[in-house]
Amino acid sequence: MTELFAALLLLAQSAAPSPSFDSLSQQAASARDSGRLDESVALYRRALKLRPSWDEGWWNVGSISYDKDRYPDCVQAFHKLVTLKPDLAPGWTMSGLCEYRLHDYEAARKSLLQSERLKFEGPPELARAARLHLALVLTKTGAFEKAIVTLTELTRIDRKTPEIEVAAGIAGLRHQWVPSEVPEDSRQLVAALGEAMATAMEMDAKGATAKFEALVAEHPSQADVRYRFGAFLMQQAPERGMEEIGKALEIDPGHIPAMIGLAMIHLKNGDPKTALTFASRAVKADPNNFATHIAMGRALLDSDDVAPAAEQLEAAVKLAPESADAHFSLASAYSRLGQKENAQREQEEFRRLRKLIDAAH
Repeated sequence: MTELFAALLLLAQSAAPSPSFDSLSQQAASARDSGRLDESVALYRRALKLRPSWDEGWWNVGSISYDKDRYPDCVQAFHKLVTLKPDLAPGWTMSGLCEYRLHDYEAARKSLLQSERLKFEGPPELARAARLHLALVLTKTGAFEKAIVTLTELTRIDRKTPEIEVAAGIAGLRHQWVPSEVPEDSRQLVAALGEAMATAMEMDAKGATAKFEALVAEHPSQADVRYRFGAFLMQQAPERGMEEIGKALEIDPGHIPAMIGLAMIHLKNGDPKTALTFASRAVKADPNNFATHIAMGRALLDSDDVAPAAEQLEAAVKLAPESADAHFSLASAYSRLGQKENAQREQEEFRRLRKLIDAAH
């Protein structure tokens, strides 16, 4: 008799109609609004099995997973979402934030760059998080200068914050750290340099000068501090700025940004011969850095040594195909070589990249 009852019950359950998509989605939203988040996710997933193209469902699963620190589920949901809606900047942002939490910094960089290309569209709070974390992953992956540019934009859009100061200090010291990785004995220097840089980002020249001067007095043999102070001074007092960058190179003869900086300063001052000296040193010291090849290529161009200049700039484009400056300089070299088709191609790529940069900024 018991077996017969069980069989009848099973038959009744199998005959009962399955919940519809509308019913499941409503139940999921109700559970979410009531704080029953695990139940809500389970219901959203059941609804998504019925309608895999439901973008709102993937957003909610991803958001709840992020809030519950379930980052693998978060990444999976937002990857589904951006596959469905590749032009949705908040989807890319959330994907990048989840990947950052998983310490998958290269994946986070790619996701957050997509958000940048889409102008960081979305709620201001989410856009701020996208810019900050993009700067963090750029620093972690070695793109220190772009990280500083991103932090400068963020500061001028909003204001400086302790998070921005820490991020700026790490990038300024050219260490591939995220904030949690800063060693105990480096935290004071990171904080002080970040505060000076963030003050400069806020365009408080007087305040930044005072902070940098105090920092240099305390750390006179720190090449990166000298270099950052010099880079800041180039907008205020160029001769003094050039002197500080020179001191950075004296302290650390292999300081790549200082070599590149001095090369570009001498080019601007109409001295390609001296620029070529610094650029050559930079390329030898770091041949895998596209910026060293740009500096070398421009110095050769200004020295009327056009064919070798094109070779250097081709190397720059190969190393950093997303660099608008590299394509622009290579277009100039091709034009002077009479290679019209190549010059036009590089000009078009420069305009395409410049348009993306302008849109993002």
